[in-house]
Amino acid sequence: MVLPEYRKSYGFGSTEVLVDSLSSQPTLRGVPTRTRFLEVKSPIVRRFVFATVLLLSALYAGSGLKRGWFPWDEGVIAQSAEYVLNGELPHRDFPEIYTGGLSYLNALSFRLFGTNLASMRYMLFLFFLLWVPAFYYSACRFVSVPAAGAVTLLAVAWSIPNYSAAMPSWYNLFFGTFGLAALLRYIDIPRSRWLFIAGLCGGISCLFKISGLYFVAGVLLFLLSRGGVTAGTKLESRRDVALYRIFLAVTVLVYETLVFLVLREAANAATYPYFWAPNLAIGAAILWLEFHRVKNGGRSFFFLFRELMSFTVGVLLPIAIFLIRYVFAGDVFQVSTGVSGSVHGHLQNVTEAPSVMKFVVGITVNLILGFAVFMTGARIAKAIGVLFLAATPVVIFLARANPYIDRAVWSTIWSFLPFAVVTGAILLAFWAMRGRLDAPEQQKVLLVLCICATTNLIQFPFSGASYYCYVAPFAFLLAAALISQLEAPPKLALSSALCFCILYIALAVTPGFVMKMGMEYRPDEQTARLEMPRAGGLRVDPDFARTYDDLSAVIKQHVRGQYAFAVPNCPEVYFLNELRDATAALFRANYDPSEATSVVMKALHEHDVNLIVLKDHDIPFPATVPSDLRDALEQEFPNRAIVGPFEVRWKS
Repeated sequence: MVLPEYRKSYGFGSTEVLVDSLSSQPTLRGVPTRTRFLEVKSPIVRRFVFATVLLLSALYAGSGLKRGWFPWDEGVIAQSAEYVLNGELPHRDFPEIYTGGLSYLNALSFRLFGTNLASMRYMLFLFFLLWVPAFYYSACRFVSVPAAGAVTLLAVAWSIPNYSAAMPSWYNLFFGTFGLAALLRYIDIPRSRWLFIAGLCGGISCLFKISGLYFVAGVLLFLLSRGGVTAGTKLESRRDVALYRIFLAVTVLVYETLVFLVLREAANAATYPYFWAPNLAIGAAILWLEFHRVKNGGRSFFFLFRELMSFTVGVLLPIAIFLIRYVFAGDVFQVSTGVSGSVHGHLQNVTEAPSVMKFVVGITVNLILGFAVFMTGARIAKAIGVLFLAATPVVIFLARANPYIDRAVWSTIWSFLPFAVVTGAILLAFWAMRGRLDAPEQQKVLLVLCICATTNLIQFPFSGASYYCYVAPFAFLLAAALISQLEAPPKLALSSALCFCILYIALAVTPGFVMKMGMEYRPDEQTARLEMPRAGGLRVDPDFARTYDDLSAVIKQHVRGQYAFAVPNCPEVYFLNELRDATAALFRANYDPSEATSVVMKALHEHDVNLIVLKDHDIPFPATVPSDLRDALEQEFPNRAIVGPFEVRWKS
């Protein structure tokens, strides 16, 4: 039993000094004592550290908020938001490629800041400013205030400064962090409201993109495992113990099987070790903790049910609110088919398997560095830290000069996430066996492990370099959680590694934008301003700016009415030129190719379309216009003009 709590101010929030009835010594919950070196006791200094972190984060992210774009990304989310702003429902009145919540938020940004591409980024920036304190709070549960500030700045450097488009995966990261912070608070103060808040964050995350389910899955694994890490509540009998363990084993087995079946849809040699191995490690750790827990540990199914209910109600509430309009309109089926169709479409068409070579190189370097820093003596580790610090400017210079060095460095940091999860699961089991962790510390580490392993699946099936930025902050938080449990961490080596990761992303990756991320250094080429009113002043590549400005001029000269047809994958053409898609569903759903021509031509005639736009190539999501459809379009629209990769055709 835990006696009443005595609180005192500490760090960003509050820390509980809890007195265990089994021990006369108070323990500081939420603030592990092993590695709280450089701790600051002055409230003024602590507030100054937090204010500095928030200010630096805002300045760094804000300075590049309008930098760069990927036209299809910006176009599709802006077009959907405009439909919602006009009173239309996602999945029912227009095809929505995500769940739908993002379109409502972006529509709100249009209403608040104006209908342009920059408005969505302003809204993203506001949520980013809320995310920074949440991440900082979470880091403070493991390490000192200065260390938490440094880890937060590292997470910031790897987040939206690299790609500031208001993509739903950023909101998955934000709400996943909000939920994680609530759960860390729940471990300190076990009150149902924190579980409910975490559930709300999970449900809202799912409304932005269905991959929010990965956070929900991580929390469910954590809650199911708490029977193995929570001491002080006896199960009623051996039969109850056996039933609980069978239930837990079956649940973990089902989860691992589902992950395997999903990964099998688009897998290569690196897919399973990168995505499945971390989840297997978490499952194994959960079962090991349960079967090796203290004799009188565990709890009843009723206690588990109560926790699951609080969290589940939180998850379902925002989803239920979102579905109210569909329920009254009798269109719930369209939402389910739309979301499932989007998932199927991503698995079939939007895929990029993780690089086998990058994974092999990255894991190898991580193993070598990990052994050198943590498995050698203190003097050797310190020498390595000095060497690492001295080599930082040299390695960054070489990464900027040589693509192979840049790929090797990127591969090492990219492979750190699965490496850290597997290593952390092994360490957690070892520490628990040796009795080195009390229940709260063990739960916090396990929680971060679960969230990190499950949300890593956001990179599947499209493992493009930019997608690592959506999950990298969780990997850095996990590193802080594991290091916090070391009795004598190699401070210099760890500080040098942190500085290197910040400088590398800021100097060698961020300037080159997402097109070359993880491949080679490129100087900042996003220097030209898009002049179209709806572009919101985004800074893009000069070729992009010239092409879209010229394209807009041609369209305005010849278009008649509010409808047009632009393919393949050209939603930005509609939004930037204030046009509507005459065939909204085509090329976003699984149409029979044999029916495409008749469907398109019928829609064009119904809306009296006199102008179309064809794109010669589409990267990175290749799509083609069927040859018979292209022939029909060329015959229907005889006049043409070439603008970069676009072919504008019209009829009088």
